Formats: sequence, structure tokens, C-alpha cells
Amino acid sequence: MNVKNVERFISNILRYGVELSGFLMIIGISLFLWTGNNSCPFGLLSWDWIIWGAPFFEPSHILFLGFFILISTPLLRVAASVIAYSVNHDWIYAAITGCVLLILIIGITLGVG
Repeated sequence: MNVKNVERFISNILRYGVELSGFLMIIGISLFLWTGNNSCPFGLLSWDWIIWGAPFFEPSHILFLGFFILISTPLLRVAASVIAYSVNHDWIYAAITGCVLLILIIGITLGVG
């Protein structure tokens, strides 16, 4: 895997993540305008609600999925970079990027930053 292919792969991750996120947000806003349903969850969110919703086609759930994908896209990009550097046997960059990924995951998990 050469550098150009790695850059194209990472670029596609970012592009498709933003496009999917935008599409879901447009659908969520359209559903809100069409149904007038402005309910939203409160308290801690479970993975079950994030993935399936209750009900799934609730506008707040679709909007949340759009924001969730938008936020997770850079995280996925860093993870893809770790894999790409590992495939290319560029262990120094793989280790540095792995540390960045670990810091991001800890920060998101603990709610820091």
C-alpha cells in the first residue's frame, strides 16, 4: 500500500463520513418539520438507543445518529491511519498514531476535553 493509496483511503473515510452524517441530519430535520415531533431523550444514553432508537424513525434519533457519525469520523480516520502505517511497516508513525488514538478514546470515555 503506497502513500497515495493511504491518503486516498483516509480521504474517502472523511468524505463518506461527512456525507452520511449530512444526509442523516437532513432526514432528521425533514422528519421534524414533517411530523412536528420534537421529543428527545434525557439522561444517560444506552448503546441500544444509539443504534436502534425507540422508535427508530424519531427525528431526534436520526439527528443524533448524524451527529454521532460526524463526531466519530475523525476517530475512525485516526484508527485507519494506525492500520495503514502498520501495513506499511512504518512502526514509529503507527505507535505515535496509536497513542493519539488511545488519548482520544480515553478523552471521549471520560468526557475530558
